[in-house]
Amino acid sequence: MDSITVSFLVYTMIVFGFGIYAARFARHSSSDFFLAGRRLGPWLAGLSMSASAESGWVTLGLVGMAFHTGIGAFWILPGTVAAIAFNWWVLGRRLRAVAAGEGAVTLPDVLAGSFSGRQVKIIRVIAVLIILAMLTAYVAAQLTAAAKTFEVTFGWPYLAGIAMGAAIVLIYTSLGGFRAVAWTDVLQAVLMILAVTLLPWVLVGELGGMDAVLSRLTAQDAALTDPLAGRAGLALLGFFMLWLGIPFGYPGQPHVLVRYMAARDERAILRGAVISNVWVFVLFSGAVLLGIAARAYYGELADAEKALPVAAAGLLPGWLAGMMIAAVMAAVCSTADSQLLVAASAVSHDLLQQVFGREVRGRSLLAMHRTTVLLVGLTAAAIAASESRVIFHFVLYAWAGLGAAFGPALILLLFWKHTTGEGIVAGMIAGVMSVVIWVETPVLKALCYEMIPAFVIAFVAVVMVSLVSSRHA
Repeated sequence: MDSITVSFLVYTMIVFGFGIYAARFARHSSSDFFLAGRRLGPWLAGLSMSASAESGWVTLGLVGMAFHTGIGAFWILPGTVAAIAFNWWVLGRRLRAVAAGEGAVTLPDVLAGSFSGRQVKIIRVIAVLIILAMLTAYVAAQLTAAAKTFEVTFGWPYLAGIAMGAAIVLIYTSLGGFRAVAWTDVLQAVLMILAVTLLPWVLVGELGGMDAVLSRLTAQDAALTDPLAGRAGLALLGFFMLWLGIPFGYPGQPHVLVRYMAARDERAILRGAVISNVWVFVLFSGAVLLGIAARAYYGELADAEKALPVAAAGLLPGWLAGMMIAAVMAAVCSTADSQLLVAASAVSHDLLQQVFGREVRGRSLLAMHRTTVLLVGLTAAAIAASESRVIFHFVLYAWAGLGAAFGPALILLLFWKHTTGEGIVAGMIAGVMSVVIWVETPVLKALCYEMIPAFVIAFVAVVMVSLVSSRHA
């Protein structure tokens, strides 16, 4: 057994250990399984939120996009940092207070908590359907990232990589719930940062410094060293709407928002915000630099999204390469586990318990939660097996769907007292349908990233329908 395999197996066993250990603390309640009893401190909240938000799409997808785009990919930084700061210091503080006050366990709990009657069930059902559709696809993208990593590193068939990735995530997530997810996220956050700070400079050193990197990029294609890549007019607008539009999705990601709901107190939110922002800035900078340096070093790759594992296996000692491969799996696991829990909570808590009124307690409740995690994970694995292999674009679709459906509705619910249940329903439907229509219409898709128009449409829908419905109340 070579050193790469040994390093990776050590990482896998540590992750399993977290899951088994966390299961010892599991209490028979939804709040404990899905929110760890609302006890996350600043380091756990900050690193867990960041690691769950920045998945395999960063360590593989963003690296691959930077490989093709060049230094223009750095434009993702300002919008992302601003969005995360808003999420923590504005949205997160208010969301934590509301969720704790209402005893809300899930995002649909929060969205429906201010209303009564039929509106509550309608909001929950629509929210559950959106969460299941988008998060299952999102988890499928993470499993695709895992499969690519195993293909490069161990030469495994694609389907075998899907199966292994699913097995790793499902075992510790179903055993330990949110507590295992949060604990493993800390380890995974450290590994991800290590990978994107070490590997770029190994490549830069191999090439002889940054001047040599830029010279080689210019020789390959001058656009790679142009921050605007020679774009003008509508092409320039579309370029910025992609890189600055992605951050619009942060306020609507259920697997991100649940971290604020699980925070111990407001102090944990404020300190966690600093930790999270610094971590994300370093991670994104490193991922873009890695993609650029890999382009300069390799010139072309059959699949640019495999740049990290290719560079790790080719340039690092075996044990260290194994850690870098583990970092990719860490990125996959840290997002997939959170998304699995959110999707499972939508089914077992919001649908079965709250909508259909099924009374389940004690060990039966824990068993139901764990079974739901397994079913959602297996469905995602089946989708990934269809070989939808472009991680970056696959994730952007799901990111936009969730961001547009929930972001405007949640922001207005928390900060605008005139928001009505009808407005929330209208915003969720308008947001997700706008994304689907935009993506499936080639003329619109060519204009810009669907996140921005869908977000605006959903925001307007919540406001307009709320104003109309409040007048007829």
